[in-house]
Amino acid sequence: MESMKKASDSIEVLSDQGSGRCFVAVIDSDQYGDLAQDLAERLSHRARTILLRCQAVSDENWAELSRVFEATLESLKVRQASFVGFGAGAAIIQNIALENPKLARSLVVVDSTLRPHPSAWQRWVDAIERRLPFGLPLRLGSKGFNVRSYAHRLRCPILVVGTSRANSFVRAELSSLGAIAPTAWLVQLESESRAEESAELCDLVVTFQDTPAKCPQKNRQEVA
Repeated sequence: MESMKKASDSIEVLSDQGSGRCFVAVIDSDQYGDLAQDLAERLSHRARTILLRCQAVSDENWAELSRVFEATLESLKVRQASFVGFGAGAAIIQNIALENPKLARSLVVVDSTLRPHPSAWQRWVDAIERRLPFGLPLRLGSKGFNVRSYAHRLRCPILVVGTSRANSFVRAELSSLGAIAPTAWLVQLESESRAEESAELCDLVVTFQDTPAKCPQKNRQEVA
């Protein structure tokens, strides 16, 4: 795949292919690089498809990365897109959908946790907090992004996808997101090979675009 220019020190445009309706995919590690590249190549035959790589998302940089991400889209003349976020990259597109909902036609989050790259301490705090009615003092002052606190505000269609690469913790996090977000559908890919899994993901993303962007919660149905 042809490598493009760096949009900034923190976000790189890996490819920009095709024309028409826009898809934007984002990764923050090599773990999903092959799956994201394959998806971008397949989608580029149907639509304009942009693949971005950002720095590893953390509690310290997620807000700045979101700002740079949105500025990058503006420089690429993207007014609205269907977003696909792999792993922690999904935190960026979820924040964009919250802060600038007109920009997001739909979201697809792949093997995403509720917070980017959670530490063992954060997992422990999250587990205890879910059992208490008013949260924990430990969370006071935290600047980290945790979509659990905001998922109920997401209004665009959201496809939550688990792949064979997801461990039990990630699958539990995906189930939580699917249950919290009012416009989310949860799908676990069952393909046995990477090639089949990539094709299945592409088909899901394309099919999901038929979901109504307005009031999708009133049209909930199983994703084929």
